[in-house]
Amino acid sequence: MSSLLNVEASFDLAENLYHYEKDLIIIGGPTCVGKSLIAMELAKKIDGVLINADSVQVYEDLRLLSARPSEEDMRQIPHFLYGYVKAEKNYSIADWLQQLHKVLDNLKKIKKTAILVGGSGLYLNSVINGLAPIPRLKEEIKKESLLKLNEIGIDNFKEINFNIDPKFVAKNCDKHRLLRSYGVFLQTNKNMTYWYKKSRQGAIKRKIYSFLINLERELIYRRCELRFDNMLKEGALEEVKKIHESNVDRSLPVAKCLGVKWLLSYLDKKISFEEAIKLSKRDTRRYVKRQITWFSHNYIPYKRIYLK
Repeated sequence: MSSLLNVEASFDLAENLYHYEKDLIIIGGPTCVGKSLIAMELAKKIDGVLINADSVQVYEDLRLLSARPSEEDMRQIPHFLYGYVKAEKNYSIADWLQQLHKVLDNLKKIKKTAILVGGSGLYLNSVINGLAPIPRLKEEIKKESLLKLNEIGIDNFKEINFNIDPKFVAKNCDKHRLLRSYGVFLQTNKNMTYWYKKSRQGAIKRKIYSFLINLERELIYRRCELRFDNMLKEGALEEVKKIHESNVDRSLPVAKCLGVKWLLSYLDKKISFEEAIKLSKRDTRRYVKRQITWFSHNYIPYKRIYLK
């Protein structure tokens, strides 16, 4: 597909816009539109490197289900922030943004242009606008919060959190978010809603050239379904079996990833393999729809690139 794209013209290479120290290129868009392939071609043209901005491709254990770049691609062009997080880690946007700052600082030393590529809207938003300055929890606070949860049970724990911060809990009621909500209040005597109203911090202080890659929606759906079928043929179920055998907490982000959630249910013998495939494809279509909506309302690109 990207062979039909004139990279020089699409990314205005004749104008010599991009400086390795001052600029950041973002290639965003819905899943399965060919962002990584296009980013690879651009990187070859401008001596750039690729940095992951996909919340699933961070996981070490999900090479296939995250559609992580191949080892051959990684040999051709340096890739950063791909496949470095263990499944059992409760990894956050704040963790990723902190790592991104470190990568960009290191790239200045080797004079490489950074190309950020991915479709996770909240990741891209953190780059452009920063994050609410919610304090990192001390280990003793984490332990105290978990002890409280285990002592009174999830329903009572949710009720306590609701009394602390009804607005936050109304939209965030899984175990890990409740633990964080309780811990933040315990540590700061302020709830999550208070912190979200504070000025954001950590935005990347560079000139950002953001590009939006898109396709006709029905074509994206078909490509996603075909890709999922191919993932299964290549061994995606075996990836999920390893997560299943490790008894990863189902409230962790990795257990909610597209494909993982329903394949875990199949391995739990709660649904059939056919149902797991059907539901995974359904959720992927819904995710694509949400991505398209998010990019339409929250992402102002330097240039839109619509593929056919």
